[in-house]
Amino acid sequence: MSSPSPVLSTIILVFALQAILLSALVFFKQPKNQSNIFLSLLIFFYALMALNIAFINVLIRFDSFEIFRYFQLELLYGIGPALYFYTKSISNPNFRFKKQDYLHFLPLVLEFIFYRTAFYRLGAEGMYQSPSHTYTKIYLGEQWLGILSISIYTILAFRLLIKHQNWLKQRYSNLEKKSLNWLKLPVIFYGSFWISWNILTELDRFIFDEELRKYYFLPSFAGLAIVSCWIAFKSYTFSTPEPTEQNKKLNTKAEPSLNLEKYAKRIQHHMETEKPYLDPDLNLSQLANQLNMNSKQVSQTINTCFEKNFYEYVNEYKVKYFIQKVNASEQEKYTLLSLAYDCGFKSKSTFNDSFKKITGKTPTEYIKKLKKESESMHSVD
Repeated sequence: MSSPSPVLSTIILVFALQAILLSALVFFKQPKNQSNIFLSLLIFFYALMALNIAFINVLIRFDSFEIFRYFQLELLYGIGPALYFYTKSISNPNFRFKKQDYLHFLPLVLEFIFYRTAFYRLGAEGMYQSPSHTYTKIYLGEQWLGILSISIYTILAFRLLIKHQNWLKQRYSNLEKKSLNWLKLPVIFYGSFWISWNILTELDRFIFDEELRKYYFLPSFAGLAIVSCWIAFKSYTFSTPEPTEQNKKLNTKAEPSLNLEKYAKRIQHHMETEKPYLDPDLNLSQLANQLNMNSKQVSQTINTCFEKNFYEYVNEYKVKYFIQKVNASEQEKYTLLSLAYDCGFKSKSTFNDSFKKITGKTPTEYIKKLKKESESMHSVD
């Protein structure tokens, strides 16, 4: 444990308590929302962790640390399931929490009971005794299992986010307002905090013999409390957008019965002649309807013959069309962004990312290179 700091302990105490109160408001926010329930639990458990640290420091300062063993607040086993089910709720609106899912929170109940027994009190105190108490191994085992639990659920949550992002790219050319944005921020923050915290503490333990602990321990939890409070406030004031419907998963593996080469020529001809990519909201279903094909056929063809997902395939056409306009010197009449919008892009970030991925340069770098080549040709003439 780091040395007590009245200022940092006060900051943690104030913001952690506010985060807990706000998490309750998120929990009861109307209309009832499954993702809000799990987010409120996630905020509550992390704020409780921070509050636990502040409580310890206050007791140490008043030389009453022994009281803490009777009021342990930390609940490690609730963090992982709350993070996982929150991620599942925002990434799949068809998901419904079932009775058997409560089993994920059973370790949380057992943890709460464990902290009220002599196994915890004597085991935790035994860490500072020589030889250590018999129950100390039980206490350490419970703590390490808690750390393992959060780590596994965090990895599963990140996998769900990545899977959802890939799902979107198979169906939409424009991910604006579909990529969860604010909703995935709690997952990224809490997941990254947990992973970074464990890496930092282990490096400090094995390399620096915990000498760095006094510099990062309390500041980290102060940051956790402040950000938790902010996330709780934003969650309470945030209007949940309409969820993106997730239909049956597309099978993107090629089937021998599908004449993919014929479909590829058909799709390519349609893209080059009709330019459907100029519609910034073009999606897989719309393109399939235009081609009188089904979504599965279009998706398999793009994935197999062009080795791209729908998002990459459509945006590549937009970038090529933008380059055509630039080569025709149209950028001299319009700004780059307005030209990008004319080519079917709907956001600056998507345009920049797609352009850099395809050409290896930013739009500005590409145009500068084009101007240099043009000047070189004129100078030779």
